[in-house]
Amino acid sequence: MSDSLVELWNRADAREPRFSGDEVGAWADGVAKRLADCGLIRRTENVESVVCDACAGGHVEDVTFVKSPRGTPMRAYIHCPEHGRVRVKLDRLTQWELDFTGIAKAVSHALELAGDGEEVVAGRVWFLGKATVAAKSCELFLARGLTWEDARAILGASARLNAAKSAIVFAAGDVPPENIWNGDAPPVVALKTVGALGKDGLAIDRGHLEALLSAGRKKAPAAPMVSFPTPAGTAWPDVRLTVTEAELRIEAKGKRKDYTFQEAGFEERRKKDAPDRLWGLLKAFGMHGGVLPFKAVKEKDRTNLKQYVSDLRQRIAAILPGIEGESISYEQKDKSYHTAFKVSSKDALQFPTPPGASWTDVSIAANGRTGIRISVSSTERFATSGYADEDDDSTHQWEGAEREGSVERTYDFRMLGLADDQDRPNRAGQALLAVLSGKGTVSRKKNDKGMAELCGILTKLMGIDGSPFEYAKLGEKWVAFFDASAVEQAKDK
Repeated sequence: MSDSLVELWNRADAREPRFSGDEVGAWADGVAKRLADCGLIRRTENVESVVCDACAGGHVEDVTFVKSPRGTPMRAYIHCPEHGRVRVKLDRLTQWELDFTGIAKAVSHALELAGDGEEVVAGRVWFLGKATVAAKSCELFLARGLTWEDARAILGASARLNAAKSAIVFAAGDVPPENIWNGDAPPVVALKTVGALGKDGLAIDRGHLEALLSAGRKKAPAAPMVSFPTPAGTAWPDVRLTVTEAELRIEAKGKRKDYTFQEAGFEERRKKDAPDRLWGLLKAFGMHGGVLPFKAVKEKDRTNLKQYVSDLRQRIAAILPGIEGESISYEQKDKSYHTAFKVSSKDALQFPTPPGASWTDVSIAANGRTGIRISVSSTERFATSGYADEDDDSTHQWEGAEREGSVERTYDFRMLGLADDQDRPNRAGQALLAVLSGKGTVSRKKNDKGMAELCGILTKLMGIDGSPFEYAKLGEKWVAFFDASAVEQAKDK
């Protein structure tokens, strides 16, 4: 099989990159079908003449077709001066050609590239997608005919390739000399050096690719070994990250991938098989539902928190290439870092409940079809300055003061374990919807499993002692101690 793949790359720069039926017939059984299934070759029109295989003359003769008896296939013949009429196997008439659009898709799929590919120059240059390679965000391209006389002009007309800040070009055929490029030559990698057929189709040796592009460079900082195949048009709010002790799940617009922390580039460089501090920071964001208060970070880490968040932004952008905008922002009004993407942790999600708060201080309102907004009223203590008259002298002094405030967070049901992967509420989620719809009251049995699970989830989330509900035997009703509403409360402006 590998020999057949090499034959493909060797034929890639031919003006007509085709294989005759005789050539394909020499391959092992099933190879042509496998290559076609992988999208690398495709059937094209049949030939009308073949080389005579009945004698050693090597003469080419036109094929004549003869009608066969009903129920049997058509028969083909050629005339040989030496042997007369010679029957031709129909497989000898077939032709196969390289499918460069299919090859482009196969390479993009093998590397799980972000974005949608496109043909840049018809039949010559293709944009494949974006990925992080050797710690660098890159745009990847496929090209053929790079050693042809018109290669320089073709590359000059490749607007997208020339506009790419950091490009990698896969050569389907031979690697060209550097002088064909109009500016600095991008890295060019021959597919024959990194491509192979795996059980799931074309495979690209990413490790070999990274080694080729890292040659001669200083050791790069930790970077993802993989990158997520970000769908075109994805924005940060479309992204969901779920962090466990050692794995990261990424979801965006219907795509989902699971990575180990090593694959995602979160391995501690000095201590192998251990996650680095950015993994801990990502988990902290997950435990706080994407809103990380400055004070929630350990005191010893606060000094460098701004730098750590900046590094995490770069790490997230590397594993999720092709998304515009800032993934994490700092909000001065609540002195917290906010993720633009959804993030949760398999560890317990924690609401920043103010000390001393009780369930009567809590409000829960619906936020969309499968989301809630939780608000907890609190008393904020602060210092105020003024002047006091003492013996006709104005004395400046600081005094303690209090004002009413609130802490708010928005969650979707999946973050809280109230819905499945398809955002369908489970029985605890259905119980909460019923509570909100009933403005805090719902008629259910005392042993209702959905209500029992909901009590556990809310208690763990809020960290408030006691049950969030009381059960009224008269009327068999659950009554919430917190304020509940099926409609999000309007905010004071």
